[in-house]
Amino acid sequence: MGGRVVQTSKKLCSLVLVSNDLSTRIKAQAIVLPQLTKLLPKFQPTQEQREKWSHLTLADANCHSPSEIDLVIGSDLIPQIVLERVEKLSKNLLAQNTIFGWILSGQVPNQISSFSTQVDEVSNENLDSQLRKFWELEEIPTPKSLNSEDRVCEDFYISTTSRTSDGRYEVRLPFKHSFPDQLTLGRSRAPALQQFLSMEKNLLKKGELKSQYDQVLEEYITLGHMEETTSYEKSSGNKYSSFYLPHHAVVKPEKRTTKVRVVFNASKKSTSGNSLNDVLYTGPTLQPDLMLLIRKWRTYQFVFNGDVEKMYRQILLHDEDQDYQRIIFRSSPKGPIQDFKLKTVTFGLNCAPYLAIRTLHELSKDIKDTLPMAFPILMSETYVDDIISGGHSILSASETLSQVGQALLSAGFPLKKITANHPDILKTVPIADVLDSQFLEFEKASTTKTLGIQWNAIHIPLSPSQ
Repeated sequence: MGGRVVQTSKKLCSLVLVSNDLSTRIKAQAIVLPQLTKLLPKFQPTQEQREKWSHLTLADANCHSPSEIDLVIGSDLIPQIVLERVEKLSKNLLAQNTIFGWILSGQVPNQISSFSTQVDEVSNENLDSQLRKFWELEEIPTPKSLNSEDRVCEDFYISTTSRTSDGRYEVRLPFKHSFPDQLTLGRSRAPALQQFLSMEKNLLKKGELKSQYDQVLEEYITLGHMEETTSYEKSSGNKYSSFYLPHHAVVKPEKRTTKVRVVFNASKKSTSGNSLNDVLYTGPTLQPDLMLLIRKWRTYQFVFNGDVEKMYRQILLHDEDQDYQRIIFRSSPKGPIQDFKLKTVTFGLNCAPYLAIRTLHELSKDIKDTLPMAFPILMSETYVDDIISGGHSILSASETLSQVGQALLSAGFPLKKITANHPDILKTVPIADVLDSQFLEFEKASTTKTLGIQWNAIHIPLSPSQ
């Protein structure tokens, strides 16, 4: 036994312990000490020993590596933290499931220095304020409660969303309750036509850009994402039940695939002074915190990333709402002007992000029992159309990726541009779905961007032993 170390603490701080899924929050008080322990554990388990818990999602994925201990949780909080499942991994090793993930306990070398504490309650408002700010910065954000408008959107989504025979979701636009009695739409075709003719003239001056732009919209027709409609605006008196979306090109030459995107403008005012976005609820923000998402991703030893192809456009819009998504288009400047209506969720509407992410959440609930590994990924490890997750073993990462792909495909969401930091994770992935067939083979081909961050997968350990 090492030498006995006595520390005296005069400080307390309040904190909140939060579970991985944010569903459990435990208020506690912590005694502040200069040092809790020395580096723990004092030994490195062998690869054979680590394999015994490789199938578990640990509360601390790096618990086998000696490091400083930041917080010691008292036995008074244990009943609120531990969950029912327990696994005996060996004669001397036990695994217990908790709200933070699995924890390990068992026999360890008898070389731990003992620490005892003496606590005096001394008020220090300045230090207390600093500690409070520290914990507020470090604490996982509290899930925002829904306001009245968000609740309306949620109830409307639940009551109007359905699935087609092929598994795809069909949604409705969340119009404000005051539409169309108080909030009204006016004429919108004339300004949309004027903008199209002006944009067409500019595109024709830029070589291949016009043909590339046309190809994007012609693909909409080929895939059934838009269809031709009448050229007259639907109205009853001065209240219009149709809306024309102006559109323009955004060019991103650094993109490996789609370099030209069509952007629709639902904020263009109609003659009533209101735009389509003005008469729609935005919906609650369901996007996870970006930095927390990336930090979670970095805790996995083996990771994968993929994009849901044309995610918004894989969600169908109910027939009665499609006239609010009309556009003007023609592929040839000598051809007749044509009117089309977009038949799927359209980027540019203020409610589109909510409808898209909410549909992924709905899918996660629908596949929870059949594809359980995909459930938490679709709920909390996605950012718009990016799926970023992994596992603590090649097997778990591969199976998770497989289940996520199956879940998405069941609703018409193809997972494409897939990358990983180990070739075995991509073994069963069709070549057409991989970002680059030479990924992980060459330095240049193994670098990509994930959520705006440059990621070089070849610099990440490629084997469990590493």
